[in-house]
Amino acid sequence: MTKFALFAASRDQRNYFLQLHEHTSLDTQVVWYKTLSLPTLFARFPMAKLWEQARILTTRKRYSRKGKDAPEWIWPVYTTVSFVQAIWFFGVYCRWLKREPATFIGMWNGKKFRQAVLALALPYYQKKGLYFEMGPLPGMSSIDPKGINFASSVPRDVEFYLNRPMRGTASETCYALQSKRPNHLPDAYIFVPFQVVEDSNIYLFSSWIRDMRQLFELCRSVAETVQQEQGQKLYFIFKEHPACDEQYSDLKAQQTEQLCFENETDTSVLIEHASAIVTINSTVGLEGLMARKKVFVLGGAQFGIEGISYPVCSEPDLLEGLSHLDALTVNEVAIASYIDFLKHEYAIPGNAMRSPDETHWQAAEQKLKQWMALS
Repeated sequence: MTKFALFAASRDQRNYFLQLHEHTSLDTQVVWYKTLSLPTLFARFPMAKLWEQARILTTRKRYSRKGKDAPEWIWPVYTTVSFVQAIWFFGVYCRWLKREPATFIGMWNGKKFRQAVLALALPYYQKKGLYFEMGPLPGMSSIDPKGINFASSVPRDVEFYLNRPMRGTASETCYALQSKRPNHLPDAYIFVPFQVVEDSNIYLFSSWIRDMRQLFELCRSVAETVQQEQGQKLYFIFKEHPACDEQYSDLKAQQTEQLCFENETDTSVLIEHASAIVTINSTVGLEGLMARKKVFVLGGAQFGIEGISYPVCSEPDLLEGLSHLDALTVNEVAIASYIDFLKHEYAIPGNAMRSPDETHWQAAEQKLKQWMALS
């Protein structure tokens, strides 16, 4: 009996899963989404959940660069059409899963539209999902039966990390950065990395910050309040995400001494010399922890753990933290253990989409066997 069916919704995913099939001894088969075309008419359709997926897709598209220019009337239509698509996909997946002997269904990410609908269908046929993703550490990947990023199975209790034995050394969990401070940077500043607006981390795991323009306005408001009430100047350095095609010329036109963009400076340099990092849930926040910085997390993040970072849920919370930045501490023991857990127990070596090698395939096979045994 096939142990794993690997569902590919893009050419890159299919290529990766085919390599996984070839380089491991696991009994797997790769299922290309285009080969699944006919739906079943005999399924229990979870209409409310399918509507929610259509709404999430609309939110993602609505706040994209192209979506912001679309007329308002189009979005109810878009949601309705997407809902019909979700019903169709669900029927198609049910027809496949009913005949599929595999217990485990692997898929990439699990939060994009097609994969999210597939994930909804799995319990109806006693199937279990395994979700693949790059990260959470640079140059590593993950396989998780629960989900990715904020939805992952990574423990979120700081006591877990304080009480677990280290597998490596503390020095292996931090960046040994020694770059020279660029003269044009302020003596003390807060680094705010922008994120891709259409990324699932924003439209699924950011409950109160909708996009980067709102993030910029939040920092401006905090800077103005601190200066008015305390006579203290806070300096925010922003950097656009290199993979985002959103244009922020309107924000750049509003730059001041305290609100500046630094797109030409390496991210690692900006992290090293920052007094703190403010992020929704960018991996830059994790890199900030590896540089032992104070990291404020505004959204749902795998590393948004009280005692490791500083999760904040409102502007007053952020204002309070940044107003008393010098009084805050960095819990180096908890951070070291957290990074050590990700490196030695959770993630697998190699960037799955860019540089999988034999070490990666061996680790992937071991991880898949581990999750299968625990399920």
